[in-house]
Amino acid sequence: MRQRSSYPKTFKAQIVQECLQPGMSMASVALRHSINANLVRKWIPAYRDRQMPALPAFVPMTLAPVAQPDQQIPVTIEVPFRQQNITVKWPSSDPNGCARFVRELAK
Repeated sequence: MRQRSSYPKTFKAQIVQECLQPGMSMASVALRHSINANLVRKWIPAYRDRQMPALPAFVPMTLAPVAQPDQQIPVTIEVPFRQQNITVKWPSSDPNGCARFVRELAK
């Protein structure tokens, strides 16, 4: 025998709020969440007047421009070698060549 599902109060409130949106039907909301529409119909009187928890406000961000793929940005790697450090500058467009170089250097 299948056990009855239990849903959190916040989930029920969210479903009711979706049903109350203009143009939304209980059946479509219930189908989208894979629950029975009759169950949603029972939740509406209990959760209709509850306020949904406030979502975080949109915060605009300013991002630094991303380098274009055609721009050559060198990758700088410092490799300890014997008693000193070797600094290697390699174009970011050739990561495989850089890996081969570092592997050969480590031998």
